[in-house]
This record gives sequence, C-alpha cells and structure tokens, in this order.
Amino acid sequence: MAKAETPKKNVIAEYLQLIVSVVVIVFVVRSFIFEPFRIPSPSMDPTLKTGDYVIVSKFSYGFGRQSIFDIPLINDRIFWREPKRGNVVVFADPITPRTKKLIKRVVGVPGDVIEVRDSLLYINGVAADRDYIGPGSSNADIETSGDFFTETFESQNGKDHEHVIWDKYPNAMFDNFGPYTVPEDHLFFMGDNRDNSSDSRSSSLRAVHRKFVMGRAQFVLFSLNIEQAPNRRNRLKRSNPFRWDRFFRGIR
Repeated sequence: MAKAETPKKNVIAEYLQLIVSVVVIVFVVRSFIFEPFRIPSPSMDPTLKTGDYVIVSKFSYGFGRQSIFDIPLINDRIFWREPKRGNVVVFADPITPRTKKLIKRVVGVPGDVIEVRDSLLYINGVAADRDYIGPGSSNADIETSGDFFTETFESQNGKDHEHVIWDKYPNAMFDNFGPYTVPEDHLFFMGDNRDNSSDSRSSSLRAVHRKFVMGRAQFVLFSLNIEQAPNRRNRLKRSNPFRWDRFFRGIR
C-alpha cells in the first residue's frame, strides 16, 4: 500500500506569517510599551546630550494619539495620569506633530503659576532652590561655557525633585518670564540647558496640551559622541564614537 505523501510546506506563507507577526509585535511594543528616541539637540544638556538614545515608556501617562503613530483614533487621552513636576517627557510639537518631537522637563502642571526672575524659576510664588556646582562645558553644544547648578523644587507628591541645570550667561532671552498660569489639561516645559532651549517660555510653544504627550524618558540606552559645530552639520567623533559612561544611565 502506497504511503500518503506529506504535503509540502508553503515556505512563502510561513515567511509572510513570520513577517506579519514581527510587524504586529513591533507595532504593539512601540505603541503601548516602549519606543526609542534620539536626542536631536542640546536643549536638555547636561541631563541629556545630543546623540543620546533614550527609551520612552508609552504607558506612563496613559495613551493618546501620539502614542499610536499619530493615528487619529483618540482625540485626547485615555487612562490619563498627570506627569509629576521634574519628569522628563517626550511630546509632539503642536505645530508640526507628525514630523517634530521634543523632549523637555515638566516644571508646571495645570493651575501652576510659573515665573522666571533673573533666571531663577518660581513655581506658585516659591523659588526653586539652587546650589552652585561649578563651571561646566559640553562637546554637544556650540556654546561650551557656563555654570552648573543643582535645582530643586517640590513635586505633586510633596517630595523634592532634584536635577542639574546649565546656566550659561546673564540676561539671556528667557531669564525673565511670566507670571504665567498653566491652563487646564496643559503642561509647562523647560529645558535643563536654560539659555539654549526653545520651550514653554517661548511664544511659539507656551504650555502644551496633554494630547501631544508621547511618554516619559526613562533611561539612556546608548550614546554616540556627536559634536555641535558652527556652520557645519553635527559630526560623529570617529576616534571615540561612543560615550560609554552614558550607557544605561537613568534619567532624573
């Protein structure tokens, strides 16, 4: 009696199934769990440098349109959890949300009154504490001189949040601002590189609606040693392409 022939496997169908499975997994992970983000500018220096690649948790503040590849399924947000003052957040530029993403630090939540006097931040009339660290520099910014400070202010949970900022020179453009009341459902952002950050102090941005929030920056995955240079595009230092000391560094 002749044996029944074993049907040949459809190799093409198996490969297509594998590809579809991978695409679905990537879509789910990037939409709802984690997404990598490259730091494009020095506005968050010294906390984050140009060339850092950070991991952003998409679930930290609920989900919105920006979480799912800017697909207009959700107009606002679901499962919203308000960021804490001090969190570093990735969000879409309200003017060009599809093409431009920004990363800044939350310093004001709805109802907060934000003011800057002689470069010192005030939240609801209370000045943030500043402790002088010393002069600092960076290869990730054209303007390398300036002073580092530890800045501390109270978060919503009653705990103090401490981080390092870079203040380069007196009487800078945004050294005096406000007072400004953060509207409902909005967040007020500032860069840690205070004199080289176009943030909520700028009339072109101001407070950002929560629907543009993508997620919270959790840690630096790896970092490429990219220099800022006047009249030239960013260049990668071939002699030492990696900043090894920044790999897997947590973000405060």
